[in-house]
Amino acid sequence: MWFFNRKRPAGFSSSSTAEEVTQGIDGTQLTAIVTGASSGIGVETTRVLALRGVHVVMGVRNMVAGASVKETIIKGNPIAKVDLMELI
Repeated sequence: MWFFNRKRPAGFSSSSTAEEVTQGIDGTQLTAIVTGASSGIGVETTRVLALRGVHVVMGVRNMVAGASVKETIIKGNPIAKVDLMELI
């Protein structure tokens, strides 16, 4: 529907990306814990937060999948600060 793509007062719409929304944010003094970080929106949240300098702790149940996501993020952003934490 046409009104979902209409820009809101902040300048974003439903089609805005996480990178667009966080552009210009310095998260180097922050730490975030992202649960479900080995798939779906958790992967994207982790990637973009790490891109903005946030130290991200990935809370995952599947350590193998989490390690794969972490490796992919580090390949795209070698200075990313990302750690894994197994959730039981």
